[in-house]
Amino acid sequence: MESLPQIIKDSFPKLRERKEGETTPEYLNYINAFVNQAHQEIILLSPFYKISEIFKSKEPLSLEDIKIIFKEVDKHNSC
Repeated sequence: MESLPQIIKDSFPKLRERKEGETTPEYLNYINAFVNQAHQEIILLSPFYKISEIFKSKEPLSLEDIKIIFKEVDKHNSC
């Protein structure tokens, strides 16, 4: 099984080199946008993402929310 760092390395393109004439703030903005996008994509791969989102957005939990949480826990534990 591949390690998470290897999966991440294989899944995301490398950051591009700084373009000729590109200012430092422009290049840093590119890096920031690239890293933020990659981070969002990585979070979506987390087995706990769906559970986390339910807990963040729901008070009180509905029966359907509870079923989804239990289903996600079972799915995670079966791996």
